[in-house]
Amino acid sequence: MLHVFCDFDGTITEPDTLCFLTERLGAGPEHYRETGRLLRAGALSLREAVARDVGTIRTPFAEAAALLRAHVAVDAGFTPFARWCAANHVPLTILSGGFEEIVELLLRPTGAPVHDVRANRFRPGTWECRFRDDSPHGHDKAAALRAARAAGRRTVLVGDGFSDREPAAVADLVFARRGRSLADWCRARAIACEEFDTFHDVQRGVAERLGAAG
Repeated sequence: MLHVFCDFDGTITEPDTLCFLTERLGAGPEHYRETGRLLRAGALSLREAVARDVGTIRTPFAEAAALLRAHVAVDAGFTPFARWCAANHVPLTILSGGFEEIVELLLRPTGAPVHDVRANRFRPGTWECRFRDDSPHGHDKAAALRAARAAGRRTVLVGDGFSDREPAAVADLVFARRGRSLADWCRARAIACEEFDTFHDVQRGVAERLGAAG
């Protein structure tokens, strides 16, 4: 049985919502770029990087939500892909280093059926991060794939960036958004991945995998 695990920010959405919020409502683009530099250099954990950026936002969530709905797009192929997964009994889990409140805000209007959403949360009424677990990432995505593999499932990861590296290393199949850092990271480590432009590409690839398993 296949189980698809999909990143949210920058994979399902364009742009990355945490980047958008930090640049538009927080400390600005240079702050966000500096966080990225510190993260890649190992000076910050992912948990610390997320808190560093989100901690600069002061705008009420309702105002931020209106901007997100107006300026962040969901890949047009995602909802058809989610419906295809549901019709073919393929569990689809969203694994996000971001926040459930934002995932729900942007996915609920699409009607996309997802098996599960696993992400961090905000303390109600604030931008204070409540991380999903105690790992340096704040949310150890790879743990979900390891558990699925231990249960006998073949795992598919769909992602784009830094938070998808560890789960990519344990997935049976990786789809990496074309031109993003995950694809480069996989190539540098000889991890097989299929690059994609839209979720229509992912659907074709997963369908081929499902057919091969039949």
